[in-house]
Amino acid sequence: MHEKLIKNVKDLRNDYQRDGVVVIRKALTDHWIEILRSAIELQVAKGIRYFANRNMRTEPGGFQDFCLHSGIGRIVADLVDSPFTSLVFDQMFVKEPGTKTQTGWHTDQPYWPIAGPIMSTWIALDHVDADNGAMEFIPGSHAWGKKYRPFLTDQNGGFKEYLNIDDPQYSDMPDFEAERDQHRIVSWDMEPGDMLAFDGFIVHSAKGNRTSTRRRRAYAVRYATKGAVYRPDQGVAPWLEDPALQPGDRFVSDKFPLIYGT
Repeated sequence: MHEKLIKNVKDLRNDYQRDGVVVIRKALTDHWIEILRSAIELQVAKGIRYFANRNMRTEPGGFQDFCLHSGIGRIVADLVDSPFTSLVFDQMFVKEPGTKTQTGWHTDQPYWPIAGPIMSTWIALDHVDADNGAMEFIPGSHAWGKKYRPFLTDQNGGFKEYLNIDDPQYSDMPDFEAERDQHRIVSWDMEPGDMLAFDGFIVHSAKGNRTSTRRRRAYAVRYATKGAVYRPDQGVAPWLEDPALQPGDRFVSDKFPLIYGT
């Protein structure tokens, strides 16, 4: 990883702390872009539904190679000044031309059995803009102290139904789409290899792909950093539970390997 990129990441620390999201330009080399594109095409051929393309890094291949050897773990650690980074899981999001469904406004971390700081990285593998599915964020919403209720989605990522509707730890999600004029919303056009980094509690969405010819392939990896602990009483993702960890343990184990630092 070259020193200029490292310096750029450290310069973004205050922005990340304030807004909960930053974009890191040219985070990936062409080498890793091609590895991820090839791995995504192999996964697409399996025909798995949109949000179920996850945890591919557990199998040998391009996703695993990237997660363990790309150096992104150091970028994550540098961005939040953490002495370590551990790998939670990976996920891919491919919006083919004509997939007009908007991904509903949501936050990520209420789905997972984790308390403390979690960062998602979202890597563009095609040109991304408002027409083919750009991400949108409400900066600062990660600091609202809200834990919005998780929900199920349909095949295209649209809202289907809420989960844990009687659980008092969650708040109902406002209709942010109807309230767009009441919030500052940010988005970026991205080139292949550009990467978004965002907090697990930031409110975000993604536009549909309104184009007839342009794909929007993206790859996301979730990371735990200093202060993240295992909390099996949180979340709605039993596939992320780990019997090797006790409640309150640092979020590092054989299932969630340390990939940077100690």
